Amino acid sequence: MNDLATAAPLSPAQLRHILMGLMLGVFLAALDQTVVAVALPTISQQLPGSGLLAWIMSGYMLALTVTTPILGKLSDLFGRRRLLMLSIGLFVLASVLCGLAQSMQQLVGARVLQGIGAGGMMAIIQALVGDLIAPAERGRYQAWFSGMFALASLLGPSLGGFLSSQLSWRWVFWINLPLGAIAMWLCWNRLAGLVEIRRRARIDYFGCALLIIGLSSLLLLITELGEQPVQVGPSLAVTALLALVGLSVFIWHQRRTTDPLIPPLLLRIAAIRSGWSLLFFANFQAIGLAVVVPLQLQGVGGMGESASQLMALAFGAPIGAYIGGRLSAHLARYKPPIISGALLVPVALTLLAFVDPGSFFLRLPVLLLCGISLGLQFPTSLVAVQNAAPKTHLGVATGVCGLFRGFGGAVGAALLSSLLWHLLPSLALGQAAFNADDSGTVGLAFRHLLLIDAAIALIPLVIALRMEDRPLSLHQSKPAESQAT
Repeated sequence: MNDLATAAPLSPAQLRHILMGLMLGVFLAALDQTVVAVALPTISQQLPGSGLLAWIMSGYMLALTVTTPILGKLSDLFGRRRLLMLSIGLFVLASVLCGLAQSMQQLVGARVLQGIGAGGMMAIIQALVGDLIAPAERGRYQAWFSGMFALASLLGPSLGGFLSSQLSWRWVFWINLPLGAIAMWLCWNRLAGLVEIRRRARIDYFGCALLIIGLSSLLLLITELGEQPVQVGPSLAVTALLALVGLSVFIWHQRRTTDPLIPPLLLRIAAIRSGWSLLFFANFQAIGLAVVVPLQLQGVGGMGESASQLMALAFGAPIGAYIGGRLSAHLARYKPPIISGALLVPVALTLLAFVDPGSFFLRLPVLLLCGISLGLQFPTSLVAVQNAAPKTHLGVATGVCGLFRGFGGAVGAALLSSLLWHLLPSLALGQAAFNADDSGTVGLAFRHLLLIDAAIALIPLVIALRMEDRPLSLHQSKPAESQAT
């Protein structure tokens, strides 16, 4: 078992000091999801191999999503503090390699390493919150991390544009060095007084390999299907086959191995299943809207407003997370804020379907409401999972939360894009294809798309209503063992 304890309970000041380092780690992992985007045109001009340009973003996200459950599991076995240091160190080292890259192949390879480090940071940091903070208070503190995640997402494009235009695109990666060094110093020193209790276990290498092959193939398949109308070809068929075989054998293997990577017993806990599903659908909507809103504004000639409208969505998420965290702490229940958020999502999407895209001041509050409704669900769903997970599997249960979030975002972008291809067959991403359709046709297509999305949002509402509402303890449980490492 891996757990954390101190000789005496942490004071609020000590806890804040620890969380400062952890939040900086989350900021780094989230920042590199967006800071590179603005620099891509410059990178494509200076490095050979522009055909791999999309992989600078995709490779990072793929590695981050796939590795979160694996590194969460390893933190259960070997201790969170050491593995967090290794994850931050790998992230910083990969940033150096990114900054030194002389070809697109080198840059993509370094970005994959960066994604692995970021996946470890996200999984382990969120598991540490579960170790250190009583269940009833976790929602409030997880809201801080949601706010840091949103802040990084907002600052990323602006910071990336400034660094690449005023200095060099390589500074998009060099900026991680001082920030990463500070994060390592803060985490190492402020976690030093904690006792880690570990258990001996055999690493499921075969399960790790199967999960990486299966999940990577599935994510590649989902991404390719969502990029544009696709004709089934040999490469697509091979990717689908790898996903099917890899995940099928992984499930079979997990049921038979003595120490599985993702213990099947977690799937038998209703609150954990519900929490994972809700995180999937919440990020489905968040990333789906981030794709649909700019396309809709392109259709009415309003691309200049897309950043402001997406900012309203991004600002709403931490507001909802703060409200949800405070509410769950006050009630010592996670279900009320989850139901509130799940109920508001289809309402907000229906309103968005009938508001004119050009009505700037009407759309902003609706998109803000979308963000708030999703923010109500993110930290509280994670709290529901951590509250129900056995202490011995807290890391892997938290890591799988990141996996479901990542998959939800990929499926949301792919499915809504594919629906749009069918509603507007002439649409080609990145081209002025809207000129071929009159504004009435385009507006009607997006209205139908958002109404379909609102109908999809009823699924998590049903899950939330049927969800088990376990009470949240006001006290943190003590470690079950006393062996210090």
